[in-house]
Amino acid sequence: MSDSAAPAFQVLLTGARALARADGLDASLRILLGAISEHLGVESAAIFVTGERQEGLELAASIGLGDAAAAGLSAAVRSPTHPIARTFAAPRPVFDVRPTAPGGPALRSHLPLVVTRGGTDLVLGVLALAHERPIDAKVHPGLEAVADLAAVAIERSRTT
Repeated sequence: MSDSAAPAFQVLLTGARALARADGLDASLRILLGAISEHLGVESAAIFVTGERQEGLELAASIGLGDAAAAGLSAAVRSPTHPIARTFAAPRPVFDVRPTAPGGPALRSHLPLVVTRGGTDLVLGVLALAHERPIDAKVHPGLEAVADLAAVAIERSRTT
């Protein structure tokens, strides 16, 4: 494993343990986001999930966002043109893009949270990261696996 991939490995270890041992979805997601922040130098992270009636995205967990920033971001993702909403609609990871609104860290990355059931991909939400420096391309597969862990945690909470 390269030195640049080691932090993603640490996040995966923490995330797997949280999925297996944390009590409930909220705890699992917060532990996962905390590990991303700690090991990957992300200033803030949020997980948005589909609402109960599939009527849009709701903030499920965040780290590094104050109440006002979380409320503003929650309102902004209601627009289908917002990058988080676009990642949900066209589920492919996007790394190191400039934000659409001023303020906060210089770059954003968005990863869809997808599970496959019965041969069909189900998009459950989006992992959104805000960071100052580009994320090393060697870390991208690790972050995509972290998004998979978050998707499994969300699906698990909905089926139990």
